[in-house]
Amino acid sequence: MTKEEIVSKVKTLNLPENSYVVFGSCPMALAGLRESNDIDMLVSKTVFDMLKKSGWQEIEKDPEDTVLSYDVFEVKDKWSFRSYDPILEDLLSTATVVDGTPFASLEEVRKWKAGSTRPKDIADIELIDKYFKQHEKR
Repeated sequence: MTKEEIVSKVKTLNLPENSYVVFGSCPMALAGLRESNDIDMLVSKTVFDMLKKSGWQEIEKDPEDTVLSYDVFEVKDKWSFRSYDPILEDLLSTATVVDGTPFASLEEVRKWKAGSTRPKDIADIELIDKYFKQHEKR
């Protein structure tokens, strides 16, 4: 998905302001680094509970990682991976907002991906680092 598609789909959820941030690979799509296949979001506990009650499917990826899934969305109320454990308010304070939709910063995406050994995360780190180098020269 492109950034326009992501923003459009997120807006259909009508979530309260400051209750979520778009995360995962979507900030990379925002920066034009690559498209995203799904929309990962960190949401407040209140929004998480509301979505769960409205019928979103609960999926336990592992004992420490439960998400709610619907259509192209996966949401969490905790984004804890190894030593990376951000809180929503901190991610919102550094977010890039596009048409009212907050996206986690690329710095935060890089921190999260740095804790992984998955080949796709290593490739994404290379894309992010290249992006940072290109944009620091301007």
